[in-house]
Amino acid sequence: MADKTFHIAMYPWFALGHITPFVHLANKLAENGHKISFFVPAKTLRRVEAFNLHPDLVTFIPIIVPHVEGLPLGAETTNDVPFPLHPLIMTAMDCTEPDIEAYLRELKPHFVFFDFACWLPTLTRKLGIKSVVYCVISSGTIGYLLSPARKDY
Repeated sequence: MADKTFHIAMYPWFALGHITPFVHLANKLAENGHKISFFVPAKTLRRVEAFNLHPDLVTFIPIIVPHVEGLPLGAETTNDVPFPLHPLIMTAMDCTEPDIEAYLRELKPHFVFFDFACWLPTLTRKLGIKSVVYCVISSGTIGYLLSPARKDY
């Protein structure tokens, strides 16, 4: 039986603490011959490209992060803003959906790995692509952060 290789796209949350583990996973998958298309904010690319151990199989695709009112100009990741502005980074990430859709239509990957882009499964289902949640934070943290008791109403 022949080994099957896959084309995998990756779209991590715009935070270096999320992007970095995705890069490590991309390298591990590439070790097995899988092709990776990795979406990363354009200005953040220079911070992670040196960690690409398989440039023949892992391709970084720079994403222009749209400006969202309330974000400093040029802000791309959570490193660029104080914690209270992190939701605006998510809003900016959500605004990339049309660009990500266009790339996915062109690339036609077998899978898309993501963590916080809640719209991605609906998009990939529409395109006939499987989506995989790759969560880089612990389940305890998720439970704490998403607990209804923490909501400020």
